Amino acid sequence: MMEDGLLATLARNPEPGALRVYADRVLEQGNVHGEFITLQLNRADRGSEPDVREEALRLDVLEPALREALGAPLTSCRWEHGFLAEVELEVDDKPFEALGLLVKRAEAQLLRRVVLNALRWDGQGDLTALWASLRSGPKFPRLEALVVNVGLDLGHPHIDGPIVIGQVEPLYAAYPKLRVLELHGIEHSLGRIVLPELTHFSASRLTLDAIGPLVSAHWPKLEELELEFGPAGGEVDPVFGPLMAAPMSPGLKRVKVKSPWPEYFRAALPVSRLGRGRIVEV
Repeated sequence: MMEDGLLATLARNPEPGALRVYADRVLEQGNVHGEFITLQLNRADRGSEPDVREEALRLDVLEPALREALGAPLTSCRWEHGFLAEVELEVDDKPFEALGLLVKRAEAQLLRRVVLNALRWDGQGDLTALWASLRSGPKFPRLEALVVNVGLDLGHPHIDGPIVIGQVEPLYAAYPKLRVLELHGIEHSLGRIVLPELTHFSASRLTLDAIGPLVSAHWPKLEELELEFGPAGGEVDPVFGPLMAAPMSPGLKRVKVKSPWPEYFRAALPVSRLGRGRIVEV
């Protein structure tokens, strides 16, 4: 289809002229998404607030259709120039198919940020299958940030807590241009981290098994590193020695470590190869 070619062009360079051409094409087919794109572009030119028609299209047409198509709780979304810029979704113990459905939709072709609020229900809930599914199939052409947060349980008796992050390595190959990656959950299996464009990495509830992948990670543009470690036995210094000696990225500016051993990190991190000359938070 002609529109598919225009979408591919937009993914490479979403400049206003190409966006308006695409908007006209889809509007000619009776698709109000074209009108929505034009309204948002005009508003961006004026620097004004959304008008009644733009809000009606978003709230009454586009977002309801999106929720129905995804079959998963859509917590929020943000639009820019008529396309999705960010989506926030809920993930539980059921097979998570929302990303596979979303990536096929026209309005998601300029998506830059995905936030997953994730929890385990009755002991079930593991993102390994999601990462594995990224090996094949279409990709979000402009995705640059992926965040897994711990969702709110609100005292629900069937919620067991943070989701299992699982085997993340397929994600790196699927989206090598990620700039932000946050993995807040349990049981991380980070594998060989190769993310040449990454500037921010954050992970919580890490076990000592994560130290090796962190030390050997290839992320030459990393600027911010935030790590939270859970409790572990044995002496601290030998365990964390390789991490403290890791050169990481020459552009690394800030290192934050949260752990059950704050005294150790307060003393050792600022003078270590990892922390020296950088902003350090413990």
